[in-house]
Amino acid sequence: MDFAQQVQALRHEYRLLRDNHDFIGLDNSLIDESNGERINGRVTESFWLKSGNFLRLVDIPDTLSGDILRLKQALPQIEGNFEINGNEITKIEAIPPRPIHDDDTEDITDELASLPTIDVDEDKHHLKKGKYKSEIQTLLKCQGGSCPGRSLSPHLITLLGKSKDGELVFEKLSPQYPILFEFCSVAIYKRWIQHLVEGLGALHSIGIVHRDIHTGNVLFIEDGQKLVLADLECRWGQRNAPEIAWDDGIDPGWTVESDIYDIGTLIRWMIYANAPITKRVEWPVPAPFDEIADAYQRTDPQARPTSDEISAMLDAIDDDE
Repeated sequence: MDFAQQVQALRHEYRLLRDNHDFIGLDNSLIDESNGERINGRVTESFWLKSGNFLRLVDIPDTLSGDILRLKQALPQIEGNFEINGNEITKIEAIPPRPIHDDDTEDITDELASLPTIDVDEDKHHLKKGKYKSEIQTLLKCQGGSCPGRSLSPHLITLLGKSKDGELVFEKLSPQYPILFEFCSVAIYKRWIQHLVEGLGALHSIGIVHRDIHTGNVLFIEDGQKLVLADLECRWGQRNAPEIAWDDGIDPGWTVESDIYDIGTLIRWMIYANAPITKRVEWPVPAPFDEIADAYQRTDPQARPTSDEISAMLDAIDDDE
């Protein structure tokens, strides 16, 4: 099989596995809410099911609970609420409360006052309700201090101004999933990874860590030939990198290196045109991008490649592979 055929086969295999698993169901139809946390040093995934039941799975590789999280084994045929910790199954009498997501929206009146008002055209513009001062401050810093200004990189989203109702105004770009499903060539993945590296490198050059790199925060021009990194709130984010704490603090230790780790995760998500139902799902990446994804996700933060090193790896890949 050529590269595109390998990608399509991997997508198909994962979709079948996901939709037929007995606690996921077609399009996540069995799950109402989920939450990941670290309990007693172990990564734990909790699921509130639409049936009204609750399930907690502790990630211990090569055990029943670890295999279920990786979709390698089915759930045992028992009823009610329970925890599976390794190979041990324990009934849970009372369902734990669901996570509480407090509204931490800030007053951004002063930041909005500095922005020009845009006559919004729904065909050309995307509107977003701003929540944090940090987003406007970061966007302006990336644009030379003015709006729209001059962006540090064509692969960072540009703030155009505010609407008359006080929403942030951006150029209207294509969301990720239609584009991800449409393309699966070596050349396009090379282009997208390079664009991502360039945009993130520009952000890092001014001392800003993105924190929240995932498929929902990348956009494309309509033909898919240009990737743009969006959502520069730089506040909450992913906890994929092993060095990141899993507590509720606003800064559990995000760094340039944790951003780099998340690029490896994003490469996998782009190839599969999907996001895993649990972060324990194993998604092999076909050559020639397997070495790049693995390099980004090295356990030691200091061993992860620099932008220049990744660019060299990309340059060595033949577009026609």
